[in-house]
Amino acid sequence: MKNWELLINQGRDAYSEERFNQALSINQNAIEIALNLFDNVFELEPERAVAAVVISYFNIADTYIALNSWSSAQQALEQASLFLQKQFSCLFLSEPQQVALLHAASHLRIEWASLIQKSSAATAATHQSPPVMIKEQQAIQKYNQ
Repeated sequence: MKNWELLINQGRDAYSEERFNQALSINQNAIEIALNLFDNVFELEPERAVAAVVISYFNIADTYIALNSWSSAQQALEQASLFLQKQFSCLFLSEPQQVALLHAASHLRIEWASLIQKSSAATAATHQSPPVMIKEQQAIQKYNQ
């Protein structure tokens, strides 16, 4: 996880310096590492394993937002949603694993709301049709099933 943490910090630095394409590339590398390590880390440190994956997806979405690529930001959040759905479908989850997944799902809901708000603000500023039509309620319902 050290390599993941290093990449996340580098991605944040690039993002804060408005080097968005570089930040995107770094965060895409971070998600690969997080996904590759997930199964091993999830057994012993579920909160850390889940957080690494969803934070990586959230950082990718935020970077796409900064690049005004609304549909790509939506896709990043959809990938986070699919990842969580896959984990929820496992039959034998410990209580800490369930809590970690629910915590991440709660944060995902906040990220969806943020994307909707930012997308709406961009739409209002440009007087164009909405760049993203997100079905937040459907995503939430999937977690409640």
